[in-house]
Amino acid sequence: MDTNALPQAPANARSILLPYTLVLVTAMLLIQIGIALNDGAVGLLAGILTAAVAAGTAAWMWRSYRRLIRVRFGFAVAHAIAFVTVTTSFNLHAAFLVFAAGSGTEAADILLGSPWFGATVLMSAAWGMGLLVHLAGSVLGRGWED
Repeated sequence: MDTNALPQAPANARSILLPYTLVLVTAMLLIQIGIALNDGAVGLLAGILTAAVAAGTAAWMWRSYRRLIRVRFGFAVAHAIAFVTVTTSFNLHAAFLVFAAGSGTEAADILLGSPWFGATVLMSAAWGMGLLVHLAGSVLGRGWED
């Protein structure tokens, strides 16, 4: 009897992805609070903590591999959740700082002349390109990644 041919039941996307999303949102909220307590400066600590979130996300995806492949577009959705959570947290924080600074050169310096440029524009662009490639591959694979 060949058990490899038996189809697996689809997994419950909510039970897999909702806790993941809530943990990511909480982690990024804590990082943004840390940045705010550091006078709004994106420094080494923010970079290390964001790298820790990235490592945690990769570890979670590796650990949840078997469950994610049973959810159509599971890895792509998990990737999109991570992208939106991380980049939105930095972009919202930067937008708040710019609005608080008012108009003029001070607002431009926050976005273009500080580490906020890398945390907002560069991270969103580079990661967004990778996400686009991942989503295109998922669509070509009809939502199944194995």
